[in-house]
Amino acid sequence: MNILPYKLAQTNDQLTSRAGLLAIAQLMSSLNLSERIDNAFPLPKSNRGFKPSAFIQTFILMQHEGSFHLDDVRHIRDDKALRTLLNLKNMPAASALGNWLRRIGAQSNTVTAWQAVNKVLLKSSLHNRKAITLDIDASEVVANKSDAQWTYKKNKGYMPMVGHMAETGQVVACDFRPGNASPSRENLEFIQQCAQSLPDGCYVQALRIDAAGYQAKIIEYCDEKEIEYAIRAKTSKAIKDYINERSDEDWQPMLNRQGESMDGYDTCRTVHVISEYEKPFTLIIQRKRLNGQALLDLEESDTGEGIQSGGYLYRSIATNKENWEDSDIIHWYNQRGEHSENRIKELKLDFGGDTLPCSDFDANALYFMISALSYNLFALMRQLLPESLAHHRAVTIRWRLYAMAAKVVKTGRQLYVKLQAAHQTQLQQVLDALRRFEPPPI
Repeated sequence: MNILPYKLAQTNDQLTSRAGLLAIAQLMSSLNLSERIDNAFPLPKSNRGFKPSAFIQTFILMQHEGSFHLDDVRHIRDDKALRTLLNLKNMPAASALGNWLRRIGAQSNTVTAWQAVNKVLLKSSLHNRKAITLDIDASEVVANKSDAQWTYKKNKGYMPMVGHMAETGQVVACDFRPGNASPSRENLEFIQQCAQSLPDGCYVQALRIDAAGYQAKIIEYCDEKEIEYAIRAKTSKAIKDYINERSDEDWQPMLNRQGESMDGYDTCRTVHVISEYEKPFTLIIQRKRLNGQALLDLEESDTGEGIQSGGYLYRSIATNKENWEDSDIIHWYNQRGEHSENRIKELKLDFGGDTLPCSDFDANALYFMISALSYNLFALMRQLLPESLAHHRAVTIRWRLYAMAAKVVKTGRQLYVKLQAAHQTQLQQVLDALRRFEPPPI
């Protein structure tokens, strides 16, 4: 048997494998996030209790590290070197974190407090931009909790609605809903909630939403507020009849982003109205040629958002962008897959949005909102990172930046973080960029 030539020994040096978390701690410090959180969330009634910032910043550190369960707080609590580095003298335990989620989640002003903190992150990312594009979508969170309900996908869980700002990819608002809630429920109210959640002076200029938003009151609201929209239209008898009456000469080739014809894709447009609202809008109809057995088309297939007929799949988009070309509208609508659906995946997979820690609905709703704060903070940090790191997801940033081994040395009043030369150079670049960042005033 070959034995590797080593001996185990002990050291009293303060060592950490998470020195790179100094970056996110520096950004929170630059934003004065502790003060902002304590100004927005209810303070403890006892002087001995933890302030709200202690709980929320603990969650943020955990989620950036990749820990999504309450018991995982011990990874940071047991890391004496990291706590010395970040000046975390006292940290709440797992039981305290759960109790705080349940207590604060049950209060009526939780969403308002979250909005106040989140507006700072949005304003910091938008800089001086005022008009934004809003993408909203519902997302299933599968969870085996006592109050979980069956979703339309036949899983037990929840169905939160999330609104994203396309310009920065950040979460504008989220509405944590039971699993049996319809994706089309109260969507106008949620759009209005997103508008109210924007920083002062910002407004929704454009809206993109799937067929859950194909409602007369949403289209009417967009017309009243002069919001440009692209909404996936549900197939109706009038749309089916219009498609059946079209000849091949009525269809135009669809163009890709380079202006070249796409084989098997065609478009046409018409003017359409939706029930209960008489003002007409533009309807862009896209057809895609189906291959294989679909060409037999023995029976028309209707999926609600589209129909299969005559060897083609037909889908429609309702819009008020009358001056845009058909292909440009379709490409613009399809961008919501990047700006909303993929961002929701990051929120759930990279920041624990799909790992709910409690059996209490309101507590889980608060945890989901804190996950959104963590994600928004990460999206802001990506704007400030060096080019070599700026386009990566959190899973990459964790091993390239956060997971740096270091020795923490305290001499007199000075604290030193000793790293390998390459790591020291990279972390110094990141910290210099974060220190130059100037947040909006409190």
